[in-house]
Amino acid sequence: MKQRNVVRIIYLYLVTVVGIVMALTGLIGAITNVLNMYVFRLITSDSMQNELASLLTFASAVAVGVPVWLYHWGIIQESRQHAPTFATTTPAVTSEPVVATATPQPEVRRDLIRRLYIYLLSAIGLFIVMFNLINIAPDVYRALFMSLSPVTTPVQPNTAGPVSLNNTYAIQSLIRNIVAILVGTPVWLYHWHLGQREHRDLLGD
Repeated sequence: MKQRNVVRIIYLYLVTVVGIVMALTGLIGAITNVLNMYVFRLITSDSMQNELASLLTFASAVAVGVPVWLYHWGIIQESRQHAPTFATTTPAVTSEPVVATATPQPEVRRDLIRRLYIYLLSAIGLFIVMFNLINIAPDVYRALFMSLSPVTTPVQPNTAGPVSLNNTYAIQSLIRNIVAILVGTPVWLYHWHLGQREHRDLLGD
């Protein structure tokens, strides 16, 4: 029975990780596509159909990942609240050596799996923020400076000079980086603070 309980716990946390990763991927992609298509108008009419299909894929990932994550995370939280607590008694002050009471093995495994899950999600959120922060500066440079065409010949007054077009791909990449940072930061902070709080509670016990 104990082995079945461990397998169930592993299943719950594994499915929860898959669900939240799927939801994060879909959310970043969907928000980016909506901004590119309808806010900043960076998508041409030729590629609009492909972008719409991509948007539907990302939206489907969100629609599937969020309920899977919330449902299994709710089961985990409910199981944790109803889990039996083991009282720790303070031994009397005697000259005999104090023998520490070992925590039951299933509880140790459950807490270990939970800590692995919390810090894994915290690391995923932090990696999303870090990698996209690294790419912001190059994308800003490519979007605002590399696409400017240098003027090699004088331009007569009242005549149209060379048209400078921004690098659309770099702007799209920049938008995606910003969206990913805005999505990844709450994931990182929530799980990091959750892990720190539970770590302090464990030390307090």
